[in-house]
Amino acid sequence: MSIGQGNPAILACVGSDGVEFALPSITPGQVHGIERFGAGDCPTFTDALMRYAAMHGLSLRDSRLFMSIAGAVNGTTVRTTNGRWFISMSGLRAVTGGEPIVLNDVAATAWATADCPKAVPFGSALDQARSEKGRHAIISAWRGGLGAACVDRRDGFLKIIESEAGHTPFAVQSEDDWAMAKACIARHGDLSYEHILFDLMDGHSLHRPLAGSELEEMFATLLGRYSAAVTLTFTAWDGIYLCGWAFERIASRHLEPVFRAAFEGKGKLRLLLQQTPSQLFQTRNGSLSGLSIYYNRTRSG
Repeated sequence: MSIGQGNPAILACVGSDGVEFALPSITPGQVHGIERFGAGDCPTFTDALMRYAAMHGLSLRDSRLFMSIAGAVNGTTVRTTNGRWFISMSGLRAVTGGEPIVLNDVAATAWATADCPKAVPFGSALDQARSEKGRHAIISAWRGGLGAACVDRRDGFLKIIESEAGHTPFAVQSEDDWAMAKACIARHGDLSYEHILFDLMDGHSLHRPLAGSELEEMFATLLGRYSAAVTLTFTAWDGIYLCGWAFERIASRHLEPVFRAAFEGKGKLRLLLQQTPSQLFQTRNGSLSGLSIYYNRTRSG
């Protein structure tokens, strides 16, 4: 696919409570014209899109739409996780006159790690070179959700692998885990790392009271175990990029060693995980930045 110089793009990062729009800059990864519209202020996503185009003097019939969605992307109608908008792909095609490009929000953020992103060590030595040429995972943990994607460069070209790994089943390793698992099933009807971690984030005690340093260490431990499961699933031995409020919280409390101990604690696979570097990827507009990179690559491809 090739996008001509005279065919502008609108970038849209759609979350549970609204959308953030931007325009791509000439420099891949950079954006401008950021505007946010709340779902409570616009009855539909299309309404928000038309308002943004009008604000910037853009014709939707002449623009390409690149979107990231906080949720599973499949089928003709998409709804964001816990969101109120139902987004019709056929409706967007009718408005824009073209095919919208739709990515999962974590996959869009993975594109932001495609062009030598800046990162800092997170409990292990920084190994930027390996991550820039091999196969790495990106793990996102915000208050609104947990997710993962993979960036693969091993065959001489860049490939982003999407997933719904936030719903990875919680792995029981102890009697305490079993009690936590039963409480999670009773509360939510199923069992996943996302449910357990976000109950902890929101201050819910699933099976017994947790507070202070014990709560913080449990939080870091469970994210370490989840990150190991993602790494093993993707065989992302060249590194993991960690982004979002949850990982920044661990770093602010200097609990990276607790995270790494849980991450590496996988028996016979321990050596592989010990050699897998973890890095904190700090970004405010990860999905928009990734969409900008993706747009610029398709534009010149």
